[in-house]
Amino acid sequence: MDIVDVQVHMARGKIEATLEAMDALGIASVLIDEFWGGWPTTHPSHIQPGFALPNGAWRAAFPTAEEASLLHPDRFSYLVRIDPRDPQLEAVMRAAASTPHARAFRIQPVWTLAEAEGFAKDSYDALFEIAQDIGRPVCAFVPGYTGLLARYAARYPKLPLVIDHCGMGFPNIPSGRSAEEEARVNSPAHLAEVLRLAEFPNVMMKWSHAPSRFGVRDYPYEPLRPLLRQAITAFGADRLMWASDKTVMFGYTWGDLLYAVREDPELSAAEKGAILGGTARRLLSWPAPDPVQA
Repeated sequence: MDIVDVQVHMARGKIEATLEAMDALGIASVLIDEFWGGWPTTHPSHIQPGFALPNGAWRAAFPTAEEASLLHPDRFSYLVRIDPRDPQLEAVMRAAASTPHARAFRIQPVWTLAEAEGFAKDSYDALFEIAQDIGRPVCAFVPGYTGLLARYAARYPKLPLVIDHCGMGFPNIPSGRSAEEEARVNSPAHLAEVLRLAEFPNVMMKWSHAPSRFGVRDYPYEPLRPLLRQAITAFGADRLMWASDKTVMFGYTWGDLLYAVREDPELSAAEKGAILGGTARRLLSWPAPDPVQA
């Protein structure tokens, strides 16, 4: 089976070790979201590697992802985090898209309540317009705020939008959210709200962080199966993609996160093929590697 993991936070010096693990698990390709660990003390979006611009925007860098993709183009590609406040926004996005291995953008627009309010209005229109013109998908980490994607999905119908991490809430993102709202978006019942976005044909979902978001600890995570079935019913398997995010899924192994889907007896072979690789290959325009190489 052609397996693509659409989110791994690779750090420096991890290319060969990651390849060895991929080979052991039967993972053909990985989409890298480069992250060097630790946590910023300035603004939560200031995630290394990268640098702050004079206006406070953050411009991400991705040297390890570039190296991995140049050395092993069939096995690695990467996404690029984009700050809409970048004064050279269009130039940065077009430069990234001009490279053969940058296959998607990523946004994280709700780190603070003020940013969430801006996202609810028009603060990301320019970014989405450029992405649609370029033809690169945008992965959106909007925990508990997926409803805000609806206006953008309608306004930019040719732009593929990917809901990160099942769209579920994350504790204290953004800080200052009321206790009632925090409980609501971290409740399994919130998934029904996320699935309403399936009405937009350009919206997809990344099936990732499901064990942690739905409070399931023990492999093979059987309580997740009916939730995944709900997502398939809403979106179709051809709009779902699997991601381990294994570097920040503490207490879960890469193998268990993969096998829970690959060995799910309630999924058809066609559904597994789409969720574990087919959807990602199509969305990212990323041909499968030669089986001899992978």
